[in-house]
Amino acid sequence: MQSNQDDAQLHITLPAQPASLPIVRRAVAAHAEKLGVARGRIADLKTVVSEACANVIRHAYGEEDGSGVLEVDLTPSDRALNMVVRDFGGGIRPLSSEEAPSLRLGLPIIGALSSSFELVSVLSRGTEITVRFDLLAAS
Repeated sequence: MQSNQDDAQLHITLPAQPASLPIVRRAVAAHAEKLGVARGRIADLKTVVSEACANVIRHAYGEEDGSGVLEVDLTPSDRALNMVVRDFGGGIRPLSSEEAPSLRLGLPIIGALSSSFELVSVLSRGTEITVRFDLLAAS
C-alpha cells in the first residue's frame, strides 16, 4: 500500500483477496477523514469501496490464478472526492446460468451512494470504475 503524504492523493495496490477488503476500507476511511470529509460521506465511501473491491475479488480473476491485483486511487478536488477501483482481470462478461448466484446489487448501491460513476471494462484487460462523491461541509 502506498500513500503520498505530500499531496492529498491515496494509492493502494493489494492482492485481490478477501483479506485485502478490510485494509482498503480502513485506509480509504482514514484518508477521507484526514481530508475533512463529512462522516456521512465517509460511510457512503466505505460502502462503495467495499462493493467495488468485492466485485474485483469475486469476479476479476480466475479462481485458479490467485495472483490478481486490486488498485484503489482516491483523489480530492475542490468540490469532490474521486475514487478509482481497478483490476487487470478478464473484464466483465455475461454470467452463465450455472455460475454462482448473485444479488447483483453492487452497481445499484454504488450508483445510489455516489454522485456519479463510470464503468469501463475491456475483455482480457480489466475493469475500472470511477466514482465521484460531491463533498458537503465537514461535520
